[in-house]
Amino acid sequence: MERWQQALAALRTELVTSCVLCGVAGTEDDRWKSLLALPDPYAVQRCPECGLRWLSPRPDADGYRLLYSDAVYFGGEGASPKRYDGVIADRLDWLRRRLDRAATMLRRDGRLRVLDYGAATGEFVALARAAGHDGEGVELSSDARASARTRLGIELLSAEQAGDLQPSQFDLVHMNHVLEHMPDPLAHLRWCQALLKTDGLLVLEVPQQFDNDLDRMRRALAVGGRQKQFDAYSLHHTYFFTPSSLGKMLRKAGYEPARVTTFNPDKTPLWPPSARNWILRVGLGLADRLHDGGNIIEAFAPLRA
Repeated sequence: MERWQQALAALRTELVTSCVLCGVAGTEDDRWKSLLALPDPYAVQRCPECGLRWLSPRPDADGYRLLYSDAVYFGGEGASPKRYDGVIADRLDWLRRRLDRAATMLRRDGRLRVLDYGAATGEFVALARAAGHDGEGVELSSDARASARTRLGIELLSAEQAGDLQPSQFDLVHMNHVLEHMPDPLAHLRWCQALLKTDGLLVLEVPQQFDNDLDRMRRALAVGGRQKQFDAYSLHHTYFFTPSSLGKMLRKAGYEPARVTTFNPDKTPLWPPSARNWILRVGLGLADRLHDGGNIIEAFAPLRA
């Protein structure tokens, strides 16, 4: 094991023994531990009732603060994702279209109050402001907040500052690949509910990690579909969702999902034209229609009346 891997394996840990949805004790899932290339002491638990999976043992709060540092997560050795700047550039168009779709669903005229929860380096906040909305963002990582300040001139709120936000002030709360990182996703969804106006909207996306047809095909062909090695990516997700478990969690938190899909065509575009893009678009679209087998889960969820 490389020195940086040894440092990840030595992070302080905590146990999460029961399902956040059902309250029952989890059972260890050795297959998922293997898919994530997890060394001891880390493991994956699965709820025997609802099927929700979560990381336990997992890094504790101090461990995750180190994991999300600039040296480890945003470009250091063993970082995830690789080339974070390239990931940012690839996501701008479909984030812009997601914002437009949310504004259409809200049926508002004029300016929206938008909160991006888990804003990373501030791109969605910048898009919201460019569209004429009042955009704010909350971000745990001080390195990511510093990047947003330097690159975009945007001041994101820290977790401590977010505690000063007032209830019922936002039309839209957005979470893109954030909920799966949360130590208690149900509590965070309820916190977002309190911030939304009574006719507000939550928009979120999480990965359908390993439980999607693309990863299943890769594993069958021995060309991927699992972690190649233990690195930051192995640890940064605390929960692993399916459409069913995410929908159950949203309803328990006080939302009524209006639209849940495992395929976003904006993320698998037909341009530039290539065989790969055509195959991805058709394959993931069919997987979504047949059995919710796409590789992401996107939800548009107003508050329950």
